[in-house]
Amino acid sequence: MVKKKALLIPFFLLLFLAFAITAFANTELVFDQAHLFSDTEKAELQEQASSLTEQFQMDIRIVTTNDSEGKSARQYASDFYDSHGFGYGGTEDGILYLIDMDNREVYIFTRDRIVDYFPDVTVEEVLDHVYPYLTEEAFGESAKAFLSDLEAIMNEGIPEGSSSSGGYDQSDSSSSSGGYAQSDSPYSSSSSQGDLVKELLTYLAIAIGIGVISVGIMAMYNKGRSTTTAHTYLDSNSFAVTNKMDLHYNTRVTQQKIQQNNNNGGGSSFSGGGGGGGRSGGGGRGF
Repeated sequence: MVKKKALLIPFFLLLFLAFAITAFANTELVFDQAHLFSDTEKAELQEQASSLTEQFQMDIRIVTTNDSEGKSARQYASDFYDSHGFGYGGTEDGILYLIDMDNREVYIFTRDRIVDYFPDVTVEEVLDHVYPYLTEEAFGESAKAFLSDLEAIMNEGIPEGSSSSGGYDQSDSSSSSGGYAQSDSPYSSSSSQGDLVKELLTYLAIAIGIGVISVGIMAMYNKGRSTTTAHTYLDSNSFAVTNKMDLHYNTRVTQQKIQQNNNNGGGSSFSGGGGGGGRSGGGGRGF
């Protein structure tokens, strides 16, 4: 019976691992806080964003809100990205499409390597494409148009003169559309293979860890158990309790007030991933 229980333990551990992997694959990519999408639209956007995330190895998020918490659309998008720790494969690479109903503004936020794909002129072209849908309140269609443009832009590669910018500043960026240099893409086949190897090694390490734990637990349950105890040599009728006495000792409780430190030291902002210190870019437009 003990052996059967021990054999069930690795089964449940493997089941838990499978569940964790499935949950990871089904990560929420669409945060429709303003309820602008139908259930069908949300499912379609989730599926398309998930496919593009794996294809281009970048984090893709779609967010809507009715409450920007007193922030500009740009600041809300940046804080939302950082506070949720978005990114792909241990990096902060990604893009966020925000429909801010509080400020009535759409904003495209880019982080780290994805900044190079979206200089000012490219962002404006995408905004030109999604804008008509927003004015007609076809919000689901605007998000689909964004994902469609995103796929085309990533397939074309980094515009010439963008990848060497070293940073992205909305106020002074002067990148031109130029041609596209596919060979400069950080998502080349060698990079993809490298990330795949890392993921496989991670899963292998998890499997080894589960195996070690399982073997340890089975070894513990299969150890020989001693059946001889002190009661084996004790005659239960060899003695009897003839007297018993309860003693009660007085106790005294003292109380001392502990001073609390209520100095909060002011507010602080949330930062995610690499502390929110990576490159960021993007642009927005009122509608």
